[in-house]
Amino acid sequence: MMLRQWSRRSVSSTLRRSLQQRRSVIKSTNIGGGRAAVSTIANNSSWIHQRSLGNDADENFFRLPTTAARVFSSAAEEYHPEPRPFKKLMAANRGEIATRILRAGTELGCSTVGIYSHEDRFTQHRYKADQAFQLSSDKSPVAAYLDIPTIVELCVQNGVEAVHPGYGLLSENANFAKSLEEAGVKFVGPTVDNLNTFGDKTSAKELAIKANVPIITGSDSTFSTPSEAKEWIEDPNNPITYPVIVKAAMGGGGRGIRVVPTADDLESMFHLA
Repeated sequence: MMLRQWSRRSVSSTLRRSLQQRRSVIKSTNIGGGRAAVSTIANNSSWIHQRSLGNDADENFFRLPTTAARVFSSAAEEYHPEPRPFKKLMAANRGEIATRILRAGTELGCSTVGIYSHEDRFTQHRYKADQAFQLSSDKSPVAAYLDIPTIVELCVQNGVEAVHPGYGLLSENANFAKSLEEAGVKFVGPTVDNLNTFGDKTSAKELAIKANVPIITGSDSTFSTPSEAKEWIEDPNNPITYPVIVKAAMGGGGRGIRVVPTADDLESMFHLA
């Protein structure tokens, strides 16, 4: 805590002095169809921010006090002297989730990479990363973050060693984890086998039973229609009565859960789930 307080005061005073003295001018250049500002600072590491500017946009100049950059670098090294777990870490998410991943990566001494959709080009997580790349603008805002081939290609092209998916989006996608694994990139999360097993709630329940883990009373199989579910609930041989919960067999983030108070609510809640 003391180090962080000292770092902030030092950086603040250094910034004031640097603004009165000299600045390091960063000229924007074309990278991968977009514009990017590239600068080599005190520790010889490049900070790159992909810019979403039109081809006819004027050259832009960005300024970063070099002395302040040295303070940030030395403070990070003093705060985390241990070897970095990865040289470069990508946050494959957006908003506050991605910002937390990027902050943790920085505290661990990793160079950080962000991704963003066209609609998110002005959001915080883009500017919190050392590098940030725009995803396909041909896809919807959500679909852009689910574009596995593009994300994996960005990792390979830019030397990303590990990807943290956050939660939601691709965090439970076994195909994403497998694609990264095949590309030589570490997926920061469960193994592909675990994702396959626990992504399907039915197989996850079967595994829990084998491991003698207590489970909530419910159906052992899935239902394709509300009538199938109603028939099972009303079967006197099954130890379950209303209210019940319907859950998508392969839902995501709890959005596939609906409480069914009575039999009259079953059909509508079944389709919502």
